Amino acid sequence: MTDKAVAESDSQHFAAIDLGSNSFHMLVVRKLHDDVQHLFKHKERVRLAEGLDAKHHLSDEAIERGVAVLKTFAERLKPFENCTVKVVGTHTLRIAKNRFEFLSRARRVFPYDIEIISGQEEARLVHLGACSAEHLTGNTLVVDIGGGSTEVALGTERNMELGRSHTMGSVSFTKAFFKNGVDKSDYKRAKLYAQQQLERFSAHFSAIGWKQVRCTSGSAQAIATASENLGYEPTEITPEAIKALRKLVVKGELSAKVLKGISPERATLFAGGVAILDAVFSSLEIEEAKFSTGALREGLLVEFISSGDQLDTRTRAIRSLMSRYHVDVVHAERVADTAMKLWRQVAPELRLPLFTKRYLQYAALTHEIGLNINSSGLQKHSAYILEHSNLPGFSFDQHRLVALMVRMHRKKLKRSLVTNLGMISKRHAVTLILLLRMAVLWHLTRSPETPEVPQMEFDGENLTLRLDASIAEENPLLIADLEREEAYCEQFGLTTRLEFRL
Repeated sequence: MTDKAVAESDSQHFAAIDLGSNSFHMLVVRKLHDDVQHLFKHKERVRLAEGLDAKHHLSDEAIERGVAVLKTFAERLKPFENCTVKVVGTHTLRIAKNRFEFLSRARRVFPYDIEIISGQEEARLVHLGACSAEHLTGNTLVVDIGGGSTEVALGTERNMELGRSHTMGSVSFTKAFFKNGVDKSDYKRAKLYAQQQLERFSAHFSAIGWKQVRCTSGSAQAIATASENLGYEPTEITPEAIKALRKLVVKGELSAKVLKGISPERATLFAGGVAILDAVFSSLEIEEAKFSTGALREGLLVEFISSGDQLDTRTRAIRSLMSRYHVDVVHAERVADTAMKLWRQVAPELRLPLFTKRYLQYAALTHEIGLNINSSGLQKHSAYILEHSNLPGFSFDQHRLVALMVRMHRKKLKRSLVTNLGMISKRHAVTLILLLRMAVLWHLTRSPETPEVPQMEFDGENLTLRLDASIAEENPLLIADLEREEAYCEQFGLTTRLEFRL
């Protein structure tokens, strides 16, 4: 084999795709040993947020624009065999009530999974991308003004200490405040709205403090470019520069010279971006910031290229939650171990995706975090904590899946709660719920000595459990619990049968 052939066989390709509210971005790199080569970036303006109506429904036109771009991305990725592709949707897809229609249409032309991430997760990844781009040390404040949301995050390179996503972006601000042009009154209202969004957490950020500030993404780049055109330092953004730009925006005097290097499309969103960054600077009393080329897609690549790091991020998040709510770790791990044994029994027949095993384990480990509130209604308390906790590394649907399993791990099964999760079918979701319920039930006595795990069969409608007859004689409480479970399953529309082996 030639040196070139060896190099090709040892190399790996990674692609990070960010489905933003204004533009879709794709970054492809090649990893060879410890070297990462950026092959190309591709950006398409989709204006997805413009397609949202007042009830948060995406228009057919906006969906088609997005799908067409994804088809182009798929074509560009075809030459890269065995390319690992990570695709995330952000604010607009997060809030769109018909996002599953978008995902369904996209699946026809785009063969990669799309994960919708939470605002908190977006903030974490943006922070990681900006900090890693320059290998910054010490606390760094990162501000990302997108088309539909603005993320503000603070922490060190690999550890975000505080992050928030705010519902304000250059596209949404343009629609809400500057649709018919810009005047002093419109600008004042836009800035005040942004300050109100920031008000609740600005003191928290200031109390922690930072060594440097980085602003990233299209709006920040446009503001940095316009600032430089006015004679300020390249890549730097200061309160003085924002004040100068604010005057020009309000007076309608943004000349071609000031907007040199800024695309006409971005220029139409310029006022919205300036108003938001003006509010951020005022609320956090920022003295100086620099534009950073690192953003969400770079954060995705940093995490994904580091082998196993994203999985470690999720595991750390779950373990942190367990510690915070004083979970009985030994008991939780017993339940998780039993859940894994049951999963292995039914997974082949039902074709459960391999990744579901991991999320079943996470649900088993956290099913008792609500005990600190009350043992009565435990499943509701635990699910509430999960739903409202920051879980780094988890997408929107992954987060919901774990919370759903925990919510349904005991008491009555409610079919209305099993909604479309995007990542798995309802049938598979019900299977995971049953596996967790059985694992929890098997350890209700909390004794380290438990009977052998039963043989389990499930076809989506009929559940059969086979146990040794000796178990029934020695564990009457367990059998009573299993019989009660039969009743719950029957109310849910499932048939359960217990069989005893002699």
